[in-house]
Amino acid sequence: MTAKINKTVLLILGFLVFAIILNFILSGFGLTPAALFYEKPGRFTGLISPYYYSVLIILGINVILSVSLALLNGFTGLFTMGHAGFMAIGAYSSASIVMFALPNAPFIVQLIVGSITAGVVAGAVGFLIGTSCLRLAGDYLGMVTLGFGEIIRIMLLNIDAVGGARGMTDIPVYMNLGSVFLLSIITILVIKRVRDGRLGRAMLSIKENEMAANMMGINPLNIKVKAFVISSFIAGIAGSFFAHSEGYLSTQTFTFVKSFEVIAMNVVGGLGSLSGAIMGAGILTILPEGLRVVQDITGIDLRMIIYAITIILIMILRPQGLMGNKEWKWLSSK
Repeated sequence: MTAKINKTVLLILGFLVFAIILNFILSGFGLTPAALFYEKPGRFTGLISPYYYSVLIILGINVILSVSLALLNGFTGLFTMGHAGFMAIGAYSSASIVMFALPNAPFIVQLIVGSITAGVVAGAVGFLIGTSCLRLAGDYLGMVTLGFGEIIRIMLLNIDAVGGARGMTDIPVYMNLGSVFLLSIITILVIKRVRDGRLGRAMLSIKENEMAANMMGINPLNIKVKAFVISSFIAGIAGSFFAHSEGYLSTQTFTFVKSFEVIAMNVVGGLGSLSGAIMGAGILTILPEGLRVVQDITGIDLRMIIYAITIILIMILRPQGLMGNKEWKWLSSK
C-alpha cells in the first residue's frame, strides 16, 4: 500500500526549490546558506541591481498583505482601511524585540521570535479593535479602521525609543528574496486552508447573507473577530519581514495611502479570489517600476498618471476584477 503525500507539502517543497533557484540566480550564483536564505547580494555580485532586488522583496511582502486583507474584504465582506496600522505594529514590534532584547542572538532566533512577536502583538490589537468595532459595518467600519491606522502611526511618530520622526535605523537585515518568496507561499497556503475549512465557509456565508447565517447557528460577530485577528496577525508578520528586509523604518511608510494600496490590490485582482489578490499585488507593485522606462524615454515622469489610468480602465472593463471569483488550479478549493 503506497502512502499518499499531502499536496500542500508537495507545493511547499516545490516552491522552496523554486525560491532557492531563483535567489541563487539573481544573487550571482552564491551557494552558501547565507546567500540562499537570508543574505542580500552586494551591488556588484547580483545579476540585477540591489534596487530591483528590493522591489521583488517588496512584491513578496505585498502579496502577504494582499492575501491577508482578502480574508476580510473578499471572504468575510468587511470593508477595512487600517491594514497599514497592523503592518506598522508588526514592523516596530519585531525590530524592537530583536534590537533591544535579542541583539546578540543567532539570526534564526531573531527571525522566529521577531516574527511571532510581531504577529501576536498585531493580532492582540486586532482582537481589541475587532471586539469593539465589528458591530459596525460598511463605511462606518472603514472609517473607524482608517482612524485606528492613523492613531498607530502618530503614536509611533512620537515615541523616541523607536526613533520617532527620525525613524528606526540599524535594524538587523536577514531577509532576502528566497526567504520572502518561500514565506509568502506558506502564507498563501495557510489562507487557502482557512478559506476551505469550516471557518472559511462561515466567513463566506456571512458575506453572502449575515442574517441567514445567524439563523443557521453561526455567530457573525465571533466569526468576524476570528477573521480580523487572523488577518491582523499575518499583516503583523508582513511588517516584521519588511523591517528585516529594509533595515530601516519610518512612520511615513505606514500612512493611509499604504492601506489604500493594499485595498486596490484586492479590487484590481478580484474580491473573493486569492489568485486575484496575488495578481493585483504583482501588477500594482511592478507597474510603477516598469513605467520608469517611459520616464527615461520621454524625460517626463508619467508613471503615476499611467498607473492611475490603468486602474481606472481595469475597473471600467473588468468591474469584478481581473480574476473575479475564479482561482488558479493550485489555489482552487476543489
